[in-house]
Amino acid sequence: MMRRKIDMVVLIIFLCSLDLLLFAVWKLLGTYAEYRQGAETYEELQDYIQKPDGDKRKDTTEEHDKGVDDTENGYLQVDFDGLEKVNPDVAAWLYIPALEASYPVVQGEDNYYYLHHMFDGQENKSGSIFIDCHNKPDFTDRNTIVYGHNMNDGSMFGTLERYQNLELYQQYPYFYIYVPGYILEYQIISCYAGRNGSVGYTYSFPQIEDFKEFLNLIQSYAGYDTGTKTADSDHIVTLSTCVNSDGNYRYLVHGKLMRKIQNKEN
Repeated sequence: MMRRKIDMVVLIIFLCSLDLLLFAVWKLLGTYAEYRQGAETYEELQDYIQKPDGDKRKDTTEEHDKGVDDTENGYLQVDFDGLEKVNPDVAAWLYIPALEASYPVVQGEDNYYYLHHMFDGQENKSGSIFIDCHNKPDFTDRNTIVYGHNMNDGSMFGTLERYQNLELYQQYPYFYIYVPGYILEYQIISCYAGRNGSVGYTYSFPQIEDFKEFLNLIQSYAGYDTGTKTADSDHIVTLSTCVNSDGNYRYLVHGKLMRKIQNKEN
């Protein structure tokens, strides 16, 4: 009798363990399916941009300082008319050469919907790259905040933390935001991990002194000195993503608008 009870207990433990294993496998497969769906969706959206032949554009400081005309070397061409048909919330296209990150940028009525919805409206953990709902969608605010998830497969802003590497910054100090008719070129001025809701997320500056203090603070937080000077006439874009090791922290990359280039093709 005792032997039978022991066998029954062992069987119950085995079945419970098997259930847990099957549940874990089911969750893993579900996560994999979501990642794959996200990758396929954003890969399809690459059809709405045209890369320059041979990708001749150089993004190094050396090429920029030589006065190389990037229009001749080639920029992306973005089909905003086509993107608007897919999602009228589209505001821009973000291209970060150093990270090979290239995504449409949206803005919703709040900062929640696009956390879990992709550009085409499908619900997915990848979400979208989106502008803070308090900002203007044309990047004319003093500080425009752009959010993206830190995905484990490196998609979205999953590689943003690579800018902790000074050598990467030195090779690729610029990122680009395409809006209808223009290309906005930003030079990175500061990269660091900060608390969610910290000064880097300030989007309103009642007084010019408030903005000056903001610039001083975000540069003082930087992990390395970029040597880029700032002025109270600057316009900043802040790229923000989660730090996986601590949910209370975010990784921020601040870029200063350097050039606004007319692009009739967009």
